Amino acid sequence: MRSRSAGLVAVTTCALGLGCAHTGAPVTAASPSAATTTGGSGDVYVSTDVGPPEIIALWGSYGLALATAAEKLGHDDFAAELEARTFLADAWKKGRATTNARDPYLETLVDVRDAGFMPEYVLAFLTREGWTIPGDALVSLDIDGFTAWAATHLEKSHEAVTRVRVDLKAPPRSLAVPGRSLVRAGEADPQRKSCADLRPIIDRAMADWNRQASALSAVPLSVASRAQILPSLRELAAVPRARRDGVVFVSSQVLQVMFDAGFCEVDRGDWGAAETLLREAIAVSPASTGTRGELVQALIMQQKLDAADAELERAIATSDSVCQTAILWRKRGYILFDRRKLVDSYRAYAKSLEFDPQSEIAHNEMQLIVKLLHQAGSYDEKQLGQALGPPGKGVVPGKMSVTSCPK
Repeated sequence: MRSRSAGLVAVTTCALGLGCAHTGAPVTAASPSAATTTGGSGDVYVSTDVGPPEIIALWGSYGLALATAAEKLGHDDFAAELEARTFLADAWKKGRATTNARDPYLETLVDVRDAGFMPEYVLAFLTREGWTIPGDALVSLDIDGFTAWAATHLEKSHEAVTRVRVDLKAPPRSLAVPGRSLVRAGEADPQRKSCADLRPIIDRAMADWNRQASALSAVPLSVASRAQILPSLRELAAVPRARRDGVVFVSSQVLQVMFDAGFCEVDRGDWGAAETLLREAIAVSPASTGTRGELVQALIMQQKLDAADAELERAIATSDSVCQTAILWRKRGYILFDRRKLVDSYRAYAKSLEFDPQSEIAHNEMQLIVKLLHQAGSYDEKQLGQALGPPGKGVVPGKMSVTSCPK
């Protein structure tokens, strides 16, 4: 029997006029700062500083809805969170007219629900590693529609709010996260260890991942940031197997290990092996701009310039990093230079300066292009479209250097 503290808070969903179907036991304060609901599916803890009793009761009911849905599935998952978050929005919309309580986040959630974008919202802001998305749910997502709606209705800094903690009671099975233990923290870091030293670690991790991947019934998706989730799902929605079998969010370690494997092949100069590994990494993480940029490098070094151009287009379109965008435009400048399209190359390097104004690579390449145009008698400042900035130092003209950016 759970003991109750003297600071008892006893409110139910009836207090908000929501009906009592999801009440369970009364919400009680296990400590001055936490309210607790005990139900058949688990314990729900609500901080008592989230607002008045009506808000506490509502979040307690959300927790019970989540626990009940998770119990049916056997673990927490996308479908459980979607059901509970939808209940939360509907309950607040119904009950807010009967109370003076106000909550900006709940109002936003109602807006999301009314716009019909709750699945996309849950995936964008609440996805956890180990979650699965059934194929029919993947196909039904309107990612472009939600992205356009969110641009005008959600703050750029918007984050989902969860004011409860749900402890499930002995779930039938734990939420397994494929790829979670491929490497130990800091074990595989090309910034600290040479690729030669990393080779046995990466080989072991890749072998482990290949064994795990072969056992998955859904298509694996590994992301390094929340910003990559929806763009990746948009790409996977066109993949027949993902449409049929669905998607499972695997550990971000999977992307890291696969990127490192490809990066080290680039470092060794084995461009063909690098291309193979990096394409495999992109299949697991379609919106990883850093991985696609590394693939572009491998393609350039094999003189597969058309393929490199195609990958650049996709990488630039999905880049969410200023640093990566600058690198990608410099790669475009490099390709155009190789094609002897000097004016277009100059403009590409100039574009990269919008994202990385201090780039010595870009300044030096632009200086080199101006010199070559003068030598050819075809220099036209108006045609270049941007005044040349000061030259950089310490960079060999015509040679692309590697710049490190977050993946």
